[in-house]
Amino acid sequence: MNIDIKAFEFEHKGNKFYLCLMTADVLAEISYVARRGIDEEKGAVQRILNKSRISGIKDFLLNNGFFPTNIILNIIGSEKISYNEKSQTLTLEKSPRIAQVIDGQHRIEGLKEAIKVDKAIHNMCIPTVLANNLTTESCAEIFVSINTEQKSVPKSLIYDLYGLMDISAKDFSIERGTDIAKILNTEDTSPYQGYIKFPGSRKFKGGIQLSTFVNSLKVLVKSDGEFSKYSITTLETQASVLKNYFNAIQSYYGELWDSLQNPFLFAAGFTASIDVFVNKILPICFANKKFKEEYLKELIIIPKDKLLKQTEVKGLSGESAIITIKNRLLTYLQMEDTSEDDFEI
Repeated sequence: MNIDIKAFEFEHKGNKFYLCLMTADVLAEISYVARRGIDEEKGAVQRILNKSRISGIKDFLLNNGFFPTNIILNIIGSEKISYNEKSQTLTLEKSPRIAQVIDGQHRIEGLKEAIKVDKAIHNMCIPTVLANNLTTESCAEIFVSINTEQKSVPKSLIYDLYGLMDISAKDFSIERGTDIAKILNTEDTSPYQGYIKFPGSRKFKGGIQLSTFVNSLKVLVKSDGEFSKYSITTLETQASVLKNYFNAIQSYYGELWDSLQNPFLFAAGFTASIDVFVNKILPICFANKKFKEEYLKELIIIPKDKLLKQTEVKGLSGESAIITIKNRLLTYLQMEDTSEDDFEI
């Protein structure tokens, strides 16, 4: 059985491709996965399926989700596809396993699972690019280009877009906190570079567990959190403001910052510093419209002979250590009048 689909033909590196909209039921029927290292046929470049991703895509589709980006298939067999340039019509044999999946295997499997629950999904139109009899080398080149050359974005950037959409915002505080942790843990200008302990990272004394870091930031980054209250909404700006704050504190510690005498490299110190930031520093910075590191150094002044050391809170309970560090930080705080200048971050 053949089907006719409106399609746009284009050429890239000597290969012809066809861009079209294909219904989910046709896509599910004709496609299959050829996995590298398992299947010996030409074009086998796919990885083993991730069941949790499939489940997540199924749930996404059942909650009115859709795919705005295309799936890429490689038709096997020249006789199974033809194109009428005048009518811009692609004629395709509607048979099982005639199209290898180059990109989109998890989306297709998610579609199959969603159709089992809601039959109406089989009519969903999916953007699809079809190729014909590509070599394994060409399939691999496309796969590598999509999965390595195109840089993935932090998951929590979805959080930034909810304000533009007429839907209720999911709580992305964990994702946003994790994304900020990644930035502060990797950037050369971050005082916490290498000091945030992600799962599987090397063991060392001191440092902040990722769970502690994320839990401390929740009050800031949740949808109705403190950052939102002060119109600090993007990932880059939130990470920059926090980095400026901790750089200001680090500037007084100098080389001592990287020692086990630095209380801010431990959970209690980090938690206390975030508490002071939320309740005191952030409101002052917003009132003065200044968030730069230079301003924060003027706002927080720590005399060299009054540096808080980890030995001062060692042996205290977690809560007592947090209160001690918080109270000491508050004594370093300089109060200023507000300004009408533009924001400085």
